[in-house]
Amino acid sequence: MISVSYGARWPIKFEPFPTEEVPELYDELITFVGVRINIDTWCAMDDVKRCRLIEKLTIEFCKETSPKKTYGVGQAMVRGGIIDALDIYGGGGGQWLNKYGSYPSNPSSIRFITARRSPRSSYVGSRQ
Repeated sequence: MISVSYGARWPIKFEPFPTEEVPELYDELITFVGVRINIDTWCAMDDVKRCRLIEKLTIEFCKETSPKKTYGVGQAMVRGGIIDALDIYGGGGGQWLNKYGSYPSNPSSIRFITARRSPRSSYVGSRQ
């Protein structure tokens, strides 16, 4: 998992998308990204704008498809799928993300990982 801090309250996290477990959702995500991102514009953006765009796409895709409820795919995995889609369309998403940590370039060799989230009460106590 890669975590990128870009000035928001919390850094965004990226995990590999489970392509072999939910190929229909992966195909839908690839199409979703292809329709909404202009690769030339993506390449001209700075890192903060790229992170904001990825976060916006993640939220929109999750609202439309409910991947966590339906397939057990969390937002960090959706972000990883967005990076894969950027690579497919020639935007170099994997290269960009690699400067923040090692990101696997072959999504077909990745196993499905379910992330667990801590209870809300642990966040409240740590912010005081």
